[in-house]
Amino acid sequence: MPHVSANVHVSRPADEVFSFLRDPRNLAEWSSSIDRVIEGPITTELGDEYTCKFPGRRRAHRLRCTASTPVEYLAFRGAGMWTPLGRHSPELEFRLSPGRLGTTVTVSVKPHLDGGMILLAPFVTMAWRRDLPTELQSLADLLSSRDGRDTGGGQGTTPSVGRPG
Repeated sequence: MPHVSANVHVSRPADEVFSFLRDPRNLAEWSSSIDRVIEGPITTELGDEYTCKFPGRRRAHRLRCTASTPVEYLAFRGAGMWTPLGRHSPELEFRLSPGRLGTTVTVSVKPHLDGGMILLAPFVTMAWRRDLPTELQSLADLLSSRDGRDTGGGQGTTPSVGRPG
């Protein structure tokens, strides 16, 4: 399956970044792929499920925590978002790398496709490649200005996009 990854530097300690990311309700604050999280636990444990509203979809879908290693790694997978052409189940992985001046956040998106959606894989990948750097910049800006503190984490940084491997 195709995948896209990008990273950005956030001027916050890894524990703060992880704490923010592990509450799926925060996804809607910076990611255009989630409209809102309707219900679910506040913090993630392996197997926790959330009901999410995705943009352009009439019905809610499930988002499941598939991995959670505090302050290092977090993963969610959407549960079979149906379209007339087939299903799209995106998997979002977050890797945090602490550094002296903050945290590098690497996000990888793996769109699992079936049916006719497989034919659209290049377009799905292109859309993620286009949107992910902007979304990560929003994440960096949001975390940099949390609690009224602006540490400049999103200022002057440009998220980099990785090529599928």
